[in-house]
Amino acid sequence: MTSDQKQWRFEPLDSWFFREARAFDTSGSNELSSLFPPPARTVAGAVRTLIGETQGVDWQQFALEGEYSDLKRWIGFGDDLGSLQISGSYPLWNQERLYPAPLHLLAKDKQYVFLKPGEPVECDLGKVRLPEKPQDSLPGAKPLESAWLDGADLEQVLCGQFPKKVYLSNELYDEEPRLGITRNNARRTAADGLLYQTRHLRPRPELSIGVTVSGIPSELYPAHGITRFGGEGRPSAVRVDDPPLLLTPPEIRGHNLLLMLLTHADFGDQRWLPAEFKSSEQNGIWVWCGQLHGIDLTLHSVVLGKAAREGGWDLLNQKPRPVKSLIPAGSVYFCTVTGDPKAAVDALHGQHIGNETALGRGQLAVGFW
Repeated sequence: MTSDQKQWRFEPLDSWFFREARAFDTSGSNELSSLFPPPARTVAGAVRTLIGETQGVDWQQFALEGEYSDLKRWIGFGDDLGSLQISGSYPLWNQERLYPAPLHLLAKDKQYVFLKPGEPVECDLGKVRLPEKPQDSLPGAKPLESAWLDGADLEQVLCGQFPKKVYLSNELYDEEPRLGITRNNARRTAADGLLYQTRHLRPRPELSIGVTVSGIPSELYPAHGITRFGGEGRPSAVRVDDPPLLLTPPEIRGHNLLLMLLTHADFGDQRWLPAEFKSSEQNGIWVWCGQLHGIDLTLHSVVLGKAAREGGWDLLNQKPRPVKSLIPAGSVYFCTVTGDPKAAVDALHGQHIGNETALGRGQLAVGFW
């Protein structure tokens, strides 16, 4: 058996619904929206389910201790993913991967400007450098939300150049409001007063979801299949093919490294930066120093988006998962590197940081500022 890396493409056969963190019984009269792209655990569950079904797994037996021990070694059981590694998920547009727009890129009327660390100011953290745009440049410019870039444009942005094309989420899919009822299956009637509202996503024909799967033998990969994907078990076709080309590492432009999160990151409770970083004072200005993948870094400033809230349902224990607040994809960290910047790019570009990296959390792209 050999281990291989493949891309799994989830192609919709119906609408998609990836429920936000709120539960149905706490939503009141409000509508529950769908997340996009799907949460990491949703994707991991679909991948493991299809692998198990192609191997003829009896899931009731799978839950018993000692059963299917060889397969559990590869795809795990419960929160343990075994040797399975997932990177993503990402939207695919005409089979080309899209990435979240970095949050230091501001836009107004298709014109752009970048945020950079400004002059030190006093705040509740002490004297720090906050991100700011050049004075009097593009008044009213705002961060791009629910926006995506292809690989070529993201590479340009990470090197300080403006993108040629920005994809907005409403170009990728339409939203469909739904009204549902709760059924009493024993009586074959609707339950009184239990209505719920959801907002599904109707993908355009060019849209699919891609994840890179590795760490398991190539013999476990199905060539194609159909699996339940997301809330309500909506079917999606799955195709397994060669992994996409990785983002090209940037040319070296000094020691000012820009680290961008390509996927949501989990740094632990109430943390906005990796646990390896500690605050210190340099020349009267507060910075944060730490080491990632063996590279010594000094963090000067950061652009964070709104916390990404993820919960979900624990199938093994039949109860809701605790809701987590994650650092959202697109967040940008302005750092300087101690030592060789090329070694830093080689060590960090495309790697994962933080917790639950096997789920694809905390994947980095490196640029310069």
